[in-house]
Amino acid sequence: MEKKPVDILFGKRNFYEFLESLETMIPEKGVKSIREVLLKDSITSEEKKRIISYLPPNIKCTLVTNRELDRIAMDKNHQGYVIIRTKQKSFQALNWDQFKANVEAGDGPILILDRIQDPGNLGNILRTAECMGVNHVILSDRDTAPISPVVEKTSAGAVHHLNIYRISNLSHAMEKLKELEYWILATDEKGSEEIWDDLPGPENMAIIMGNEGEGVKRILLEHADYTGRIALQGSVTSLNVVVACGITLDRIVNRN
Repeated sequence: MEKKPVDILFGKRNFYEFLESLETMIPEKGVKSIREVLLKDSITSEEKKRIISYLPPNIKCTLVTNRELDRIAMDKNHQGYVIIRTKQKSFQALNWDQFKANVEAGDGPILILDRIQDPGNLGNILRTAECMGVNHVILSDRDTAPISPVVEKTSAGAVHHLNIYRISNLSHAMEKLKELEYWILATDEKGSEEIWDDLPGPENMAIIMGNEGEGVKRILLEHADYTGRIALQGSVTSLNVVVACGITLDRIVNRN
């Protein structure tokens, strides 16, 4: 019988986030997709028992050397934790109809990402968003990195907990959010430093972050209700989009 192609899921945080999300995942993408769990041979018996508690008894959990894990994970930073699973189809983001059906008033903060092209940036933004209480993330359909294993790993498993939508026209998504009484904040170097204390509550906010080099498209800036700027004190004149996203979400979510 021909063996099915496999994916390698690796990295401690990604590993545990995947296991903890099994109950809410479609079985074919979750527990039924697992072929074998490989762990570093220095793991404690207590941690191995914890891992086994997530798994049905038919799934093999094997201790191997770090050298063997390096080979299997192709020298990626596995940290001693690897899951071999049936190769998944490309990550299937939710679509426009699902966006309209799922998103309700008061579900904020919602994050809109305009053409984030670097997989590392996208993964870290998703991780930050999930940590800050975001449930819905809207991606532009074109010129945006796919949700690849690298993004999944970099997100520390956040992709398993977020509703991620790919939408061809972000302007239409912003209009729909406004119909649901969301206020939209864009970040831009020409924005105001004074707006942060006057924004609506996070549950009624949507934040749009722009492309690494060009920022938010001008047409999308025109659709925003607020345009904010993060004041910088040093000689460098711009922030990485991941850092800017984290600061922006913190200011939205953790205002006194």
